[in-house]
Amino acid sequence: MLRIYATWIVFLFSSTCSTALLAVEFNDGKVQIHGFASQGIVSSTDNKFYGDSDNSISFNFREIGINASYRPRPDLQFSAQVIQLDAGNVNENGLLLDYALVDYTVYSNEATQFGVRLGRVKNPFGLYTTTRDVAFTRPSIILPQSIYFDKARSIALSSDGAGIYFNREGSLGAINVDMVVGKANVDRGSEATFIRKDEPGEMESDKASRLMRIIYTTPDDRLRLAFTAANIDLNYQEASHEVDPHLFVHLDPKIISAQYSHEKWELTAEYSQMKSSITRNFAPNFSNVIEGYYVQGSYQLTPSLQAVARYDASFNNKSDRDGKKLSAATGLPAHMFFAKDWMLGLRYDVTPTFMLRGEWHHLDGTGWLSSLDNTNPREMERKWDMLMLMGSWRF
Repeated sequence: MLRIYATWIVFLFSSTCSTALLAVEFNDGKVQIHGFASQGIVSSTDNKFYGDSDNSISFNFREIGINASYRPRPDLQFSAQVIQLDAGNVNENGLLLDYALVDYTVYSNEATQFGVRLGRVKNPFGLYTTTRDVAFTRPSIILPQSIYFDKARSIALSSDGAGIYFNREGSLGAINVDMVVGKANVDRGSEATFIRKDEPGEMESDKASRLMRIIYTTPDDRLRLAFTAANIDLNYQEASHEVDPHLFVHLDPKIISAQYSHEKWELTAEYSQMKSSITRNFAPNFSNVIEGYYVQGSYQLTPSLQAVARYDASFNNKSDRDGKKLSAATGLPAHMFFAKDWMLGLRYDVTPTFMLRGEWHHLDGTGWLSSLDNTNPREMERKWDMLMLMGSWRF
């Protein structure tokens, strides 16, 4: 509760701050420090999201982070970000190291750039993963869950390993290529996504994950087209005697993304298919193609007020969109294997450093709800609504 009060005190202070607080810089700009704080409020009907929101109000949705970068010379940069994330029972307690890396530009001229990154590297996954933790860079309070599933956030966010990138600008547009190879980061929310409960064992990378993203941008910067592909293998090992002590997960997502921006409006759509296989010792094995997509539009009503609307859908098996086959195989409610979400939202920039947001969700299905918040799946309701409010500050 003290953290909630502290966050709102920061918000009240920031609403009177000038644009001079957009960053802290030292050593002629070679050292930069940025930070952010967001406090959310969630109320839902029947089901829990980010805390005990079921026919109640949950304040257990909070993001506080700070990042720093040091560029001793033009071709070398060190950067890191630490975040305190409260999201119901899904996230780990304490501070999380989102990324910590060294970025070396091997070759650079006016049109071409090639470099390498080492450390805890951000994954090139869809359009929004690399900036998803800062509320000002997201299109809404929560990202489309069909692509950017919060209940398994850590897997898509970063990897411990190495990455290479290549950027090329020309008369026909710009090409950006990012590739990362490394160990996936698995938190308790990601683990519960696959074993559906919090067990004492540990899930980790079975072998190095591989991710690649290619983005093409037209010369006028209005159209962006992207393709993402990844290959992730996870292994769960027991810590004590458990019913199913060993579990192997293979994920092979592919995402097609498109975004068109005009002066006052923007249209975005992404489509994903992910081959998913789960191998167990003492339970049925599954091999599905998970399908997800969304269509989103935003419009700038005034210089400080923006409206957004989105339809977001996900299915645990693209050939079983109503979930009946998976329900028969697992004994779980069919609505746990799909989710269709209609969302309307508003964003109001009070100052360049302080933002207020609100959005309403009407949902059919519970596919992206975490079993850590909703421990009894048979108590969940198929059709439900959710109201979310958030205040965000940055410097």
